[in-house]
Amino acid sequence: MFHKILLPLISLLQLSYALTLQEAIELTLNANHSIKEQEYLLKEMQYSYQKNQSPFYPSINVNYTTNQSNHLNQRGKKSSGSFGSDIQYNLFNGLSDIFTLSSSYTLYQAQEHQLQSIKEDIILQVKTAYINVLRQSQNVLIAEQSKALLEEQRRENAEFYKVGLIPKNDLLKVEVELKNATQTLLSAKSDLAYFTKTLEHYTRININPKELIELKLHKPKFNPNALQNLMYQKRSELLYLDKVIQSKDYLIKSNKGNFLPDIDLIGKYTNYGDNYRLIGKNGTYKEETSLELQVNLNLFNGFKDKYLLESSKINKLAFQSQRITLIENLDLQLFKSLEVYNLALNAYEISLVALQQAEENYRISQNRYKARIESTSNFLDAELLLTKARSNVILNRYGIIQAIAEIERITQTPQVQE
Repeated sequence: MFHKILLPLISLLQLSYALTLQEAIELTLNANHSIKEQEYLLKEMQYSYQKNQSPFYPSINVNYTTNQSNHLNQRGKKSSGSFGSDIQYNLFNGLSDIFTLSSSYTLYQAQEHQLQSIKEDIILQVKTAYINVLRQSQNVLIAEQSKALLEEQRRENAEFYKVGLIPKNDLLKVEVELKNATQTLLSAKSDLAYFTKTLEHYTRININPKELIELKLHKPKFNPNALQNLMYQKRSELLYLDKVIQSKDYLIKSNKGNFLPDIDLIGKYTNYGDNYRLIGKNGTYKEETSLELQVNLNLFNGFKDKYLLESSKINKLAFQSQRITLIENLDLQLFKSLEVYNLALNAYEISLVALQQAEENYRISQNRYKARIESTSNFLDAELLLTKARSNVILNRYGIIQAIAEIERITQTPQVQE
């Protein structure tokens, strides 16, 4: 009976403009500012990586100096001037620049995984909001059906009461249950409005619950080991930490370069003059050009390099511990999601059988009540059992869909094809 009511209603919903789950996800991804924030941070990491490419280019400087004094200089002039330029290129610095560049690049890659992680979280939020609207729409229908059944029972009880077939308290029992059903309906509509508003918050558009396309019910069989392997391979948070740890390795190698000599090749050019216009030379100084090979090796700087290296090693260990904790948490999340899925799957099959039994029980109770061989209380119990059985079908049906969405987020892999 309930399936015959539900399926036509779903078909009617699809006659109007239909908003699909995928459309809701795309609208959200395009409008979400948390994603935009991560995109800006990714762009920042890109510029940081490009900045760390600068040591591989030569450094070029231009300088100009002029001086005016009340004393004669060594050339017998009170003024002097010079213009010069130099170009410096680092030949070797312990490979620090190479490893620093590699570190910044892996951090850029890590930020890409961080961005994807945020997207996946938001996709799950949209799926949950979408499922909540669909589920609550059905709960509103069930509450309306329950109220309609009680209204019909109240009309019958009123007639029975008029002719003295039932006492007044039987009529009052139905009135009380009708009031409760009305409150339940109002509460269901309020929850539907909230869930709809939540979906609107994500998509940034106005939504009519009747415009949402119903989701198909899938019952895939999951292999826990296969899901765990997918999780390890594709989970963005794990990939993010892997890249961060890799960047720490490069940073350690970069800091080791501080213990090695720094070798630079420097070319200089200087033009002198007896005034700020660089003219009037007396022949003492001429243009000067030079090429230098400069080697620097720090022998002691207060153990700065030593502690910087130790600090970077400890920092790497911290992220490795964070990765171990994350894996343990993800394993637990996967186990819980599979348990929830299997529970919902079994409960759904049971609820379908219970619904058939509740429908048959209600039909029998209704006939017996009209024949005045069933009490009002028993008939009310039959109606309540029917309503509860309908609600359980909806609860477990969308519980399965929600559990699959959770598993898809944990493994970051689609598990069903819509």
